[in-house]
This record gives sequence, C-alpha cells and structure tokens, in this order.
Amino acid sequence: MFKNFDLDKNIYFILAGGIFVISFAGIFVALSDAPPLIIAFYRMFLSVVILTPTFILRRDCHLSLFKDLRPVVVGFFLAIHFILWVSAFEYTAVANAVIFIALQPIFTLLFEAIWAREDLRPGLMIGVLLAVTGSFIVGMGDLGNLFANVFGDTLAALAAFFAGLYLFSGRSLRRELDYFPYIYIVYSYASLFLVLGVLISGTSFTGYGTSNWLYFIGLAAGPTVIGHSVLNLAVRFVPATLVSVAIIGEPILTTILAWILLGDRITILTFVGGAMILSGVVYTMLKQSRRAATTPPREH
Repeated sequence: MFKNFDLDKNIYFILAGGIFVISFAGIFVALSDAPPLIIAFYRMFLSVVILTPTFILRRDCHLSLFKDLRPVVVGFFLAIHFILWVSAFEYTAVANAVIFIALQPIFTLLFEAIWAREDLRPGLMIGVLLAVTGSFIVGMGDLGNLFANVFGDTLAALAAFFAGLYLFSGRSLRRELDYFPYIYIVYSYASLFLVLGVLISGTSFTGYGTSNWLYFIGLAAGPTVIGHSVLNLAVRFVPATLVSVAIIGEPILTTILAWILLGDRITILTFVGGAMILSGVVYTMLKQSRRAATTPPREH
C-alpha cells in the first residue's frame, strides 16, 4: 500500500499532521490534576511501552545501540523540556506560556547559526518573525498578567530553549541511525531521566485515578508516539528551524481545541495572532519546498 510513498515529497503533509496530533497535549495536561513530573514521566514511559513490541521485532533494533552516548544527551534534553513545559502551565497563564514557548524557533535558529550554518535557508527569518510576532499578539489578550508570575514564564522560556536543543542535537544522529531505533533509544533515555527525577523528588507513582491514567495514555499514544515521532522524522529531511517554526502552529490549534472541547473563550487577538502564526508557518514551508524542488534528492 505504501510501496510508492515518497517521504521527500510528502514530508510537509506528514509534519502538519504531526503538529495537529501534538496539539492535543495541552488539552490532556489541562485535564489532568497529577503533578507535572508524573505527567511527564508517564507520557514518556508509556510511549516506550507502546513502542517496545516493534523494537523487539525489528531486525535493525538491538541493545548494542544503547552503548552510544549521544542519544543520552538528546534524551536528557527531551526529558527536561517535558518537565519544564508541563510545569509552566502550573504557574502561569496559558497565554503567557504561548508567548515564551514561541521563542523555540529563535533558539533553534541561533544553534544553527553557530554550529550548522549550512542549514540556514533564504527567507527563513521572515517566517520565524511572522510566527513569533503572531504568538506575541495571541498573548497580548492577557497583558495584565504577562509578568505576574516570572517563575512560570521563565519555565516556559527554558522549555523552549531545551526543545530547540533537543531538535537540533538530534539531527546529525538521525542521519546515522534509522528512524525507529533512534526514537526508541531517545525516548528510553528520557524515561530513565524522568524516573530518576520522580524518585529524587519523592513523588508517588500511584494514586492518580482512572481519568488521569487515560490522560497519560492519551499523551503517550498521540502527541508523543505519533506527534513527536513525526518531528524526529521531519528533521532528517528539513532544517531543524523549519520544524520549530511549524511547531508554533501548536498553540493556536490547542486554543481552538480548548474552545471546542473545554469551552475556553477565543479572543479577537487570538484570531489575529493565529493568522500571523499560520502565515509564518506556511511562508516558511513554501520557501523551503521551492528550494527543495531545485535541490537534488538526498540518498537514504
């Protein structure tokens, strides 16, 4: 059925679908009343559980892959990102978190400018600026609380920083390892760091009720196994900054889902900012797509 499926040509559609699935993460986190560290841990741990049967059955998956120390670093960045991301929504308004997490592509762009200058694309900065400006406009609807909780805002900014590190640091490794072994190893190491965090903090692993377990499973099966796995697939074919810009579409999609599923109000500024966010994403993707059309295909 998928014999003639061309990843190079369809990667933008796949990336868009992955962002949509990831957008449900905020809904699940908002519904859960478990501690942030527990939410982050079970999200990763259950993802590994879901992926383990496939890891066992695949011929290119073997335990010796865990000897490479590079996935340890990537897994650490991912674990820290999830802890900070979930915690940010505990201490600051959703609008504030949207503003600061939107800094992620700026961090990724900085990393590329320093360590991978060849990955920068013409016109990419315009898309980044459009998307980030749109995120600020969305947040302006709650200007009165913009700096009401510096701690929460700082957590969101740090979450963006580590998300950028996670995407950027994993790109070179993804070119050496096949897609599935890579995500399994990284997710496994992220789970290990998170379980250590739970043990050190003394937080209980149980006692969170049936509804929370459903949210944990939803976070693992949807935004992580499908959503974040798509991000890891995408960075093999497009610049990490492009993936980061696309992720900015997550807050506006989450806002729409919150309106539909949770009854949250959407302001005019959300519509205006959301239009700019999507414009930045579309502009950047079109710019990259045109360049890719004139560039000889890579060997895989």
